[in-house]
Amino acid sequence: MINQLKLYVMAMILLIAGVVHLIRPESFLIAMPPYIPWHIPIIYITGVIELVFVALLISERHRYRASKLLALYFIAIWPAHFHVSINNIPMFGIDNPLLLWGRTLFQLVFIYWAYSLRKLSKL
Repeated sequence: MINQLKLYVMAMILLIAGVVHLIRPESFLIAMPPYIPWHIPIIYITGVIELVFVALLISERHRYRASKLLALYFIAIWPAHFHVSINNIPMFGIDNPLLLWGRTLFQLVFIYWAYSLRKLSKL
């Protein structure tokens, strides 16, 4: 029961994040490191990726691979979190440096959480 809850909470987080990426991409511009090109297209692409992960995680057939790929995705977007923390960039109302770093380090929880969802598939 608790594992199913973790699955649906993760799916809801990804759903909200994906939709926000698509309807308010400018909210994420500040988090984009300057050395990464094509900020707006990348923000849209990550929004679509997050929505695809929702569908894949909900599908028991695809959950095992999706959970591993989602963990890799969270690792791939980690540089943006570091960029925000290192440069003390306020994001989503968070401007305290300790909280910004806490948000960055919390990505480790998301990585583990995503990877642990693979256990909910029947292979």
